[in-house]
Amino acid sequence: MTTTTAKIKAVTNIKTKSQIKFIIILFAVLVLCDILTAGKLLRFGNIVYIIAHSIFYTFVSWGMIFIFTTGITDLSIGANVILAANIGAICAMDLGMGYVGLIFVTVIAAACFELLSVMCSIGLRIPSWISGLGMTLIFEAILDIYAAHRAVTVGSNVITLSKFRALGNIPVMILFLVAGFIVSYILFNRTTLGFNIAAVGGNQEVAKAMGIKIKKTIITGAFVGGLLIGIGGLLQVSYVGKMYPQSGMSSLSTIFRSLAILLLGQSFSNIFTMPVSVLICGILVNGLFNFLTMMGVPSGTGQEMCLGALVIVCGIISHWKYRGVVK
Repeated sequence: MTTTTAKIKAVTNIKTKSQIKFIIILFAVLVLCDILTAGKLLRFGNIVYIIAHSIFYTFVSWGMIFIFTTGITDLSIGANVILAANIGAICAMDLGMGYVGLIFVTVIAAACFELLSVMCSIGLRIPSWISGLGMTLIFEAILDIYAAHRAVTVGSNVITLSKFRALGNIPVMILFLVAGFIVSYILFNRTTLGFNIAAVGGNQEVAKAMGIKIKKTIITGAFVGGLLIGIGGLLQVSYVGKMYPQSGMSSLSTIFRSLAILLLGQSFSNIFTMPVSVLICGILVNGLFNFLTMMGVPSGTGQEMCLGALVIVCGIISHWKYRGVVK
């Protein structure tokens, strides 16, 4: 056995042991929480409910992996997904395009909006968080203008998907979740794109020296991430029936839970690969909110405080071993 093979085997054994420890600790915590809720938390129906509510946030977090890992911090994702989902609903309901309009327009629109935001940062050479905030205001304003027009002509500023909601049923959503996981896992861990994204996010100068095209990688990652975000918006509007217009950058709150999932996933990335970690953390974070609701914690105040604290704690854990000034 060569030295390299021995090292790989040792690392694999360590990771396997860490995964086993994680599962044991997680099982113990879940049992304790189930006891505190008098057996309500781990009921089959409640588990299905938790998974259903985690699908949107998990898809958005998967999309964030392909965007944020390259060093892009796009804050327009919330406004993006709301605008794209509403455009898809308009195509399905008002323009008579049915499922074709709902599915393809929502997903492609989200991908194009994401490309627009990222290319704005690259083309204008400004920090991605600045271009993201700018695009947030633009996306919100576009939907607000149409909503105001709709309020006058139709009598309601909310685009409601009253039909074509088959994709919001639990069996279909679960199938999308499984398919999304498989695609995300393969793209991020088994393709050149995933390798390039990780390389660019790690050190752009080294990646450039390796022959990796930085801009192409960032743009391709943004497009893939936008597609995943669009699928999340498609499933969410199909499940809920509407996604309300936002203004004053309030759409940022739409991605807070997905951001918490992403940060928590990063803290466990030494145990699981990111797509796996995000899937686990997506269900856990939404399970936490479900548990807080059962324990009587107010949804508008106490739970939001817990979410804010969770984001901060996850950020601390994900940067625990980082040395230097965190930017």
